[in-house]
Amino acid sequence: MKVTTEKKPRSILELTVELDKQQIEKALDRAARRMSQKYNIPGFRKGKAPRFIVENYFGREALLEEASDDLIQKAFQDALKQEGIEPYAQAHLTDVNLTEAPYRFTVEVPVAPTVVLPDYRAIHVPLEIEEVTDETVNHAMEIRRDRHVVLRALDEPRPAQPGDQLTVQIETFVDGEPLNPRAEGEDIPQSTLVLDPERIVPGLYEALVGVSPNTMVDVTVRMSDDHENERVRGKDVRFVVNVLDIQERLLPEWDELPALENFEGTLDELREQTRKELIESARKKAEDDVFVEYVRQVVAATTFDLPDALIVREADSILREREAEFERYGISAEQIYEAQGKKRDDLIEELKPVAEERAKRGLVLREIAKAEGLAPDESEIAREVEDIVASMEEERRDSARTLLETELRPFVVAGIVDRKLRRRILAIATGDPSFEQAASPEAASEPESADGGEAQTVDTHINSAPVDDVSTETPIVSQEENGESVENQSVVDVATPEARTE
Repeated sequence: MKVTTEKKPRSILELTVELDKQQIEKALDRAARRMSQKYNIPGFRKGKAPRFIVENYFGREALLEEASDDLIQKAFQDALKQEGIEPYAQAHLTDVNLTEAPYRFTVEVPVAPTVVLPDYRAIHVPLEIEEVTDETVNHAMEIRRDRHVVLRALDEPRPAQPGDQLTVQIETFVDGEPLNPRAEGEDIPQSTLVLDPERIVPGLYEALVGVSPNTMVDVTVRMSDDHENERVRGKDVRFVVNVLDIQERLLPEWDELPALENFEGTLDELREQTRKELIESARKKAEDDVFVEYVRQVVAATTFDLPDALIVREADSILREREAEFERYGISAEQIYEAQGKKRDDLIEELKPVAEERAKRGLVLREIAKAEGLAPDESEIAREVEDIVASMEEERRDSARTLLETELRPFVVAGIVDRKLRRRILAIATGDPSFEQAASPEAASEPESADGGEAQTVDTHINSAPVDDVSTETPIVSQEENGESVENQSVVDVATPEARTE
């Protein structure tokens, strides 16, 4: 059997398999036996008609059609073994000729992605830790105090005052269109606003101070040119607010705060503890920023050849994550799709650009982990298992240990590699080898990033198994010849950055 291959873009390997006449004849013999067993042929019992009778009765084209699936599948599997090819996803039959010599067929086979890393050790990103000032600490203390606010209904109706909490229905319009469209007939969801100039954009805040319950406020505000929400950046945004209720917010006295926070110490000691936490948080954020920027630069300099199957799989994974989030809020994915007037396949298509970028990041991280030799040894795996088991209730430890050492072993390995990879990347990016000694589990958390206006997570997870495991017994499932073939809307969407708190 003669097999020729041609590498094509998107990790496609085109296989042309040429068959000899003997293979064709044997396939036709087998097809004739099957047809004689399935159909009544005059003058013969089922299964007894010779091939030439079957061929004369049904015609050679019918016999070839019966033979083609079996013949092509067997020849395809033989060709994969002969050439040492491992398909990454389902192959695609593009051309068939079994009627005259040369007998051959052509198959497009997706193969594993190709990733060529740059000199990633030459890429450096400075670690810039934001200073924690007294003002920063004061703001954090205000947030602590705000956690223990008590809401009280007004004794008598009055206009809204600074510090009040408003229950509202709010619609936001940009360029004359709703910022968050709703399904036809769907009610405007209720949300709450705290009348604080640091929590509400200027213009809207002033319009709400002094408003009474059961009042509509319609105000247009020019957003700043550097607003973090690019959809409203530098634009006039119209807010239509229906004020339903006003409540007074009662904050605790400062000297009550340590007890309310379950802190054993004085207010000054709580303040100092808060400062330490902010310093640690600032360092963590700086490390996250280094990690994100370093990976971004490596991805930009990497050469990729990715199969479409990988992008579709990644898009499906993203959509499944969103669907799981909907389910947690008691909303079925079907309800969301119906409201959007879209099908799941439409959303998969829309997610492909985001999915491709996420796939690239994951592949780059996996290749760096391989290049750096970060696979754990047995002693590391054993320690990881024991650390996990030690955090469990005693009666569950034996069964958990067995599970972690068998079925869940790949996840244990992946967790170790995640942490080692993060520390190694921070050491390479900053030139500071001390990161290699920072072995706390917190170092493996996933930093947040924003790409194209959509919040994403840079996944440091490195799957120990192949991205897709497609057996060489996978059939050709697609045949083609000659190329024919919910979240409540609120003002937080356009709030000042200071309004966004942890």
